[in-house]
Amino acid sequence: MEVDMIQKPALAVDPPDASFDPEITPETGEQYLQKVMYERGKCPVVVVAEKPQSFIEQKTLSGLAALPTDEVKNIAHRALIPTREWETMQNQKFSELRDTITSYRSSAQYQENLQRTHVYLNFDDRKHLHEYCANNLPYVSILLSIPQRNLEILLEYLHEWLQDSDQGSSIASQQLDEPSDPELCDTTTTMTPSTISKELHRGEGYRKDWIPQWIYAILACLIKPLEPYIHSVLRDIAKTCIALRNELKQEDEAKVLPLNLLISIISKHFNQCDLGDNIA
Repeated sequence: MEVDMIQKPALAVDPPDASFDPEITPETGEQYLQKVMYERGKCPVVVVAEKPQSFIEQKTLSGLAALPTDEVKNIAHRALIPTREWETMQNQKFSELRDTITSYRSSAQYQENLQRTHVYLNFDDRKHLHEYCANNLPYVSILLSIPQRNLEILLEYLHEWLQDSDQGSSIASQQLDEPSDPELCDTTTTMTPSTISKELHRGEGYRKDWIPQWIYAILACLIKPLEPYIHSVLRDIAKTCIALRNELKQEDEAKVLPLNLLISIISKHFNQCDLGDNIA
């Protein structure tokens, strides 16, 4: 008796018969369920997905920019590839910088400085952001007053400007009519909470490398874990740096420093080891 009650349907609805018209809009709950039963009967038992169309130059979008899905081949001269010792030193400096920023975020001074260091930036206006970044140093105190989502947007813009042909030739050639600073983009490495908002003094040629400088500073300020698409943007930045490095000549050893720095940081600190130069 109890078994029969359990097996009895809660809503006993007769299946649609030969007179059932699926085109008529159901007016009652019973008619609606009969239509559901009718449509379910039309579904195939097994569904096979169609083979995706292959593209010769299939692209994967990552925010605002796109790169071919095939890996960028590293064909740079060996003299342009950083040594393991150099990478270890730069990654140690980057780790120390991130630790300093993390400590600063939790300090009372950080909260006090938020309003004083806030700068209005219109993240819907690329021209405005381009002009600001090109003419200002990426002070950590400024970057920490910007929400992470906006930092991610700015990172996408910076990759777009880095990837742009004009900007790319600028980074590879203008970078250096004069030798680059060996610690290019490392503007905040020596900053402590007491000096973090002070102006940084560099030579006149320093602003030539403002794109990798801003990328480096943003990477130091990003809070992990990151969204998957940001990892995709970081991969694209590293690939672009590899492609730009491939265009340099052996005698351009000084010019390659900012590119090597970003490749190394992204591969080691953001788990993109397959793009690194010295894979253990």
